[in-house]
Amino acid sequence: MGAAPYQALTVQETASRIGAGEEPWLCIREFLDDFYAAGTADRAKLLAERPEPVSDRRFDAYLAALAEHLAVHYDLTVPAWVAEPDRFLDQWWFPTTFKSLHALALVQSPASFRRRGIFVDDTELQRC
Repeated sequence: MGAAPYQALTVQETASRIGAGEEPWLCIREFLDDFYAAGTADRAKLLAERPEPVSDRRFDAYLAALAEHLAVHYDLTVPAWVAEPDRFLDQWWFPTTFKSLHALALVQSPASFRRRGIFVDDTELQRC
């Protein structure tokens, strides 16, 4: 009997993994790999289900920003859960540890991230 076919990670499963203590950036990179590899019909399914909050509000906001950004750029319906008040930060967050990149992140951060107070540079969502 063969192994079950691989199922692409949803944003909901990504949040569950982060909430369970897995390294957030690894989970997010794996989600992005799956999203970019998915067909058009499957991409909306990967974003649709509301993720439960993780133990860090920054990542709740980050996942909402990511889902909104991907939906807009791939002409998908933006999931309603991304607009929940707990998906926005009260204090700005620069995920990079390099302060020298903060000015660049202020300029390059996508709108869905900026409106949540998250600032990333334009390489944040790139995958090889």
